[in-house]
Amino acid sequence: MPSVGRASPAASLALLGLLLATSWPATDCAAQGKIPLPAPLTPYREAELSVPAARPQEALSVHEPMYFLLGDGKEFTARFQLSLKYRIFDPRNRLAQSLPPLQGLYFGYTQTSLWNLGEESRPFEDTSYRPSFFWMYDSGKTGWIPRGVRFGYEHESNGRSEQASRSIDTLFAQPSWETVIDGRRLVLAPKLYFYLDKEDNADIHRYRGYGDWILRYGSENSWIWRLQYRHGVGGRNTLQLDVSYPVREPLFARTGTFFYFQLLHGYGETLLNYKAQTGLRAWLGLALVR
Repeated sequence: MPSVGRASPAASLALLGLLLATSWPATDCAAQGKIPLPAPLTPYREAELSVPAARPQEALSVHEPMYFLLGDGKEFTARFQLSLKYRIFDPRNRLAQSLPPLQGLYFGYTQTSLWNLGEESRPFEDTSYRPSFFWMYDSGKTGWIPRGVRFGYEHESNGRSEQASRSIDTLFAQPSWETVIDGRRLVLAPKLYFYLDKEDNADIHRYRGYGDWILRYGSENSWIWRLQYRHGVGGRNTLQLDVSYPVREPLFARTGTFFYFQLLHGYGETLLNYKAQTGLRAWLGLALVR
């Protein structure tokens, strides 16, 4: 009677192959082609940002530019900004379907910091915190009819106390007009505001004025130029220019990695020193949102 021992590796492989051949469906995998990968949750396409159709927003989405920049002026500094917005009501919610305006309610948050890297202790010079609550509508129109509009309330504070405390409360309205020139989007989006409270800095309107005039031009696949102008009293004007270029494929929506260059001249480099005039300052770095 033959002895029973361990099967050789070659015999084990042959047995496994036989089992697979008898149990696997007799289909030609090559004929089926490659297995398709699922589409991204928020696929990015330039056309979706240019065609005259309303753009749906995710529950959590981009708000203002997000960047980390290094610059040199009087001192070597880093300037960085985080920003996002959250849609409060799901459009599929029964209440939101019964009252469609609820679908346009958002909570926004933006934080901007100036970090002094030139001093030994590397202190943060100041940080501005800007929570906001607003209603947003996207008409999908281009040309002379506003593409979108935002109405809301915004609080801005540096979170400090006593003599270093700075804060303002405003109501704002921000219409936006959009058109396409030479295949590139041109957007005008002035943000106009009314001061509800500015007790900590009663004369801040003399330096900030009553609006931010924002102009944005370019292609999401290439260069984008963003110009922001503030008109203060008595020639106290501020001009900021942001220039960006993608350095990789977008991750989703407007999020990716971008080369980012920023110029600032005027007032308000920080909320703490809103009265201090800033000579021409330049920063260079990377952005996640532009």
